[in-house]
Amino acid sequence: MKAYRKKWIGIVMAMVFCFSPVSAFAAEGSVHISSGLELDAEETECTFEDNRLVYGEAVPGTEITFTVSKMNRFGGMAEVYTEDVLVGSMGLFSVTLPLEKGNNYISMTAEGETQEVVIKRVSQNVKTQLQRLIALPGLSVILK
Repeated sequence: MKAYRKKWIGIVMAMVFCFSPVSAFAAEGSVHISSGLELDAEETECTFEDNRLVYGEAVPGTEITFTVSKMNRFGGMAEVYTEDVLVGSMGLFSVTLPLEKGNNYISMTAEGETQEVVIKRVSQNVKTQLQRLIALPGLSVILK
C-alpha cells in the first residue's frame, strides 16, 4: 500500500511541475533570447534572409518592444518596423522581424532596459556568386 501511495504522490507532483503556468527558465525581471538574436555579439551578423524569427523566455505578462531601424542618408536613425510583444502565461514569446538590405539596427526594450544588435542583410546576388565558387586547399579560387 505504501508503494501505491508513493507512486500517486509522484504522479501528482509531476503534474504540478509539468502543467505549471510559469516557465522555469524565465528569471525574475529578465528577458532571455533563446534563438534569433545574439545580443552579446561583438561583430555584426550577416544574413541573406529577409526576416528573422526570434524566440525567448521572460516573466509572464512582460511587455517587450522590438524596433528595427535603418540609418538614413543624413546619419540619423529611421524606424522601419516596431512590434510590441506580450509574454504569454508560459513565459514564452516569439516575433518575426523584417530585415532590409544593409545594416538593420534592432533594439529590444523590456522593463526599461534596452539591448541592441546589428544584423546586415546581404543581397541574394552575393549568395549566388559565393555558391558558384569552389575553394580547394592549396589552389586559388576556381569558378564553375
